[in-house]
Amino acid sequence: MKNKRFKILIGFILIVSISLFIVLNLYNKPLLNIAKSRADMEIKAQEILDDYRKDEIIANKKYVDNVIQIKGEISNISIENGNGIISLKDLKGESSVMCHMSPEENLKVLKLKKGSVITIKGVCTGYLLDVVLVRCIIINN
Repeated sequence: MKNKRFKILIGFILIVSISLFIVLNLYNKPLLNIAKSRADMEIKAQEILDDYRKDEIIANKKYVDNVIQIKGEISNISIENGNGIISLKDLKGESSVMCHMSPEENLKVLKLKKGSVITIKGVCTGYLLDVVLVRCIIINN
């Protein structure tokens, strides 16, 4: 009887230890370096906005958590919490593509002008009235 309990206790401790190891490794996983990574797809701002308007579920499967290189016209430039945010214009509505820039890009953001066409690379996180890209870098302007 004691031998059976001991084996169950050892098995339980082993399972908890393995689970803890996996969780800690996932939690401490380094972020993807956007500048060095290859874009999963290249698209125009209007195309991604149109895809989200047609069917958000299909668009999420296609774009979310992918590195996207996106080209569009700047409609707004702002700074929030010390980081630049570039909005790419929607020609058919009131939405936009919100590109939350990496801190290293702040000096470049300050030199940009509304109406310029720009190419940005970042990770898509989905659609909340606007398509949102994070950890973005400027490819060209």
